[in-house]
Amino acid sequence: MKKLGMMVLILLGAVTLLGQNYALAKGPHGDMCGKAHFDAMDTDKDGKISEAEHTAKCQNRFKAMDTDNDGFLTRDECRKRWDEGKERMKKGRSYGQPTTTPPQE
Repeated sequence: MKKLGMMVLILLGAVTLLGQNYALAKGPHGDMCGKAHFDAMDTDKDGKISEAEHTAKCQNRFKAMDTDNDGFLTRDECRKRWDEGKERMKKGRSYGQPTTTPPQE
């Protein structure tokens, strides 16, 4: 009887750990490489993300963070964006969605 109880506990522990790992792998807002995220980055809709598409997304994030438009990020600008991201996470919004529109060139 003790062996059966121990086996059940081990099995439950393994299932719990595997379930948590699966949930963590998907991230707090689901699969970050899911269809919606991929489609948003695939701006020319060819089913692939080019280096230019990826770089454009990074440039947009940089521009959104560079609030004084000087071409550099200060520690304060980075901290502000970090804090905004934490607030979005608390509200259940995706971290990758900017709260402000990047400055136009």
